[in-house]
Amino acid sequence: MYITLRKNKKLKLEILGDGEPIIFVHSYLWDKNMWNPQIKELSKKFKCICIDLWGHGESDFLDANDSFSLNDLAADIINIADKLNINTFNYIGLSVGAMLGTYLALNYNSRVKKLILMDGYSGSESSETLKQYLALLDSIEQLKFIPESLADIITPMFFTKNESLIKGNLYKNFKKDLMNKKEINIDTIVKLGRAIFKRENLLEKMTEIKSPVLFMVGEEDTPRPVNESFEMHTLVKNSKFVTIPNAGHISNLENPNFVNLQIFNFLAE
Repeated sequence: MYITLRKNKKLKLEILGDGEPIIFVHSYLWDKNMWNPQIKELSKKFKCICIDLWGHGESDFLDANDSFSLNDLAADIINIADKLNINTFNYIGLSVGAMLGTYLALNYNSRVKKLILMDGYSGSESSETLKQYLALLDSIEQLKFIPESLADIITPMFFTKNESLIKGNLYKNFKKDLMNKKEINIDTIVKLGRAIFKRENLLEKMTEIKSPVLFMVGEEDTPRPVNESFEMHTLVKNSKFVTIPNAGHISNLENPNFVNLQIFNFLAE
């Protein structure tokens, strides 16, 4: 289904299952389908709502004068919940999805029951990494597509060394998706990327989070290493921390059974 927001722009949602609602938000450059291994199991007990971010999957692109801030994207999630008549919900986000979860926990505490924040970081990007990411975005913006040369730089960031070495199905399918990004969505993807990488530092505010939080991170996550998630865990009083074995940045796909078990256990507490 589609939800209309922001001057008649539409976000694509998939809703499966019944019960207590969970809202899922995917990683940058991915889409709602990355949650399929989780939805298959969780939808047996929960109402699972998966969102395609702007310019990703089947959602509309944004116009140049639209806001791309993470704060506004979090507000979009709340607006979606309102349109679905959902007062409170659990939240699961990975990478930028996890970053948005911090805004939800801080600004909409009464709406969020529990949060599972995976492979994200709500601190600021290092100057060296920021420079690298912005250069990639500049190239993509100029080209209006993601060529194989850039896909070969981006793809290994998301996986374990072994997956990148053998170039398994996860690796190959993601690389193909990168190279098939629609030209009409490139500007939105680039502007969203800049908002992510130039994000504000929320670490000091994280001590104010009251909702229970589970921080999870792949043990081989290169963009968002384990120490970052552990740092956030130390700041949030009511939180737990789990390292996901045999997983990189897209940990929910590289070790889905382990991730599913942790989610079920945390939501059952």
